Amino acid sequence: MSQLHDDIPFRARALAQAHPLTESASSYRESRISIERETQPLPEFADWAATAFLVGYCVRRVEEADAAEQLTVAFGRAVEDLDLLGAAATRIADDLRSGRPAGTDLLDPELVESALDAVIGSEVDKRREHWREHVSNEDWAMFEQYVTWWVVHGYAVRAAERPAVITS
Repeated sequence: MSQLHDDIPFRARALAQAHPLTESASSYRESRISIERETQPLPEFADWAATAFLVGYCVRRVEEADAAEQLTVAFGRAVEDLDLLGAAATRIADDLRSGRPAGTDLLDPELVESALDAVIGSEVDKRREHWREHVSNEDWAMFEQYVTWWVVHGYAVRAAERPAVITS
């Protein structure tokens, strides 16, 4: 694979600046983040979740762009039913976290996993300076899991939203 591992996270962060969400992904993210605003102990968590979701979503968009250069890829339409989108994304995210790409990998799964890990690390590190010293090790580990879930969920929403059909 010619892509450097650092290239995908960099391009995903750049893409995140360009409002890359489809209408359905934007509506889904908005509805989920509004729940986070009401349920999280700190309001910043919802903002951090929204950012993590967006960058994870963009990792998938970059993967799609790179795969399109190497393969013939046809994409389905965006999912209209947000509950179905969420359910499909949750299944994909669970598979990804269990090490099973479930047909969502367009590029080498190790490359994508490495890119997701880099994005997760970056999102966690952004909060370290402002928040780490105020929480226990156990709470910090839970926060890392929280950010991981949102990055992977963003990626999975894009994968669920636009399932790939690879043709020869």
